[in-house]
Amino acid sequence: MSGARARTTRALRIARALAASTFAEATAYRAEIVIWMLAGSLPLIMMFVWMELAAAGPMGGYTPRAFAAYFLLVFLVRQMTPAWVMGSLDREIRLGEMSPLLLRPIDPYWQHAAWHLVGMVMKLPFVVPMVVAGLALADALTLPHWERLPLFLLATLGGWAIQFNLMYALGLIAFWTDQATALESLAFTLLQVLGGVLIPLDLYPEAMRALLPYTPYYYVVSFPVKVLTGDWSAAALAGTFAVQAVWIAGIVAVQRLLWRRGLRRYGAVGA
Repeated sequence: MSGARARTTRALRIARALAASTFAEATAYRAEIVIWMLAGSLPLIMMFVWMELAAAGPMGGYTPRAFAAYFLLVFLVRQMTPAWVMGSLDREIRLGEMSPLLLRPIDPYWQHAAWHLVGMVMKLPFVVPMVVAGLALADALTLPHWERLPLFLLATLGGWAIQFNLMYALGLIAFWTDQATALESLAFTLLQVLGGVLIPLDLYPEAMRALLPYTPYYYVVSFPVKVLTGDWSAAALAGTFAVQAVWIAGIVAVQRLLWRRGLRRYGAVGA
């Protein structure tokens, strides 16, 4: 028991130190964080497009107010599920920058995760007021089920875990090829199309709608948004959270496997 307590204490101490150092570094890049936030404004553009299309009448049950609520929440979720880790890993592996990271007492995975989470936290003071103001201006502030806000935050954290670990796994392909970043654009496009960033998934043809919950992208963006805007039974909501958890576990398992095998290859070539 004392050994377990000591390990837990050490882990917490490392986590606090990592969070503090990462936050201190991130504050030097406040301008870049705002730029990253603006670069993720595609949902806001799509909001105006769909609101204009629905001005003549509801589309698939979506009024202009409903489109405003949907895309503003999509914008919020995308700001809370960042994943730029693939390019960082590709550079670290190809240029040998991974070697000094391996000398540290913690897995580089946690350093990357901390960077992402701190970046997310630093964007919230800008993003949340924008979303609330947008909902108020669109007269859509009452549309979300705000009593589900804790579940929304949980679903969004799960969405981030899927997106981060998926991009981390793709970044680890750089252990075997210098063309790993070619997959980044494909992964980004799939997220926009299958995650509900460009269009609410409810508006897809029925056959396609039936397939979308079998992709991880559904649980990154669409599911967290629907937690706040959809009608759920307790059983359906719990079941969907369970599927999201399965995706997280599966992707993390693959990512860890790639890391172990890639690290052996990295050491074998003397990087």
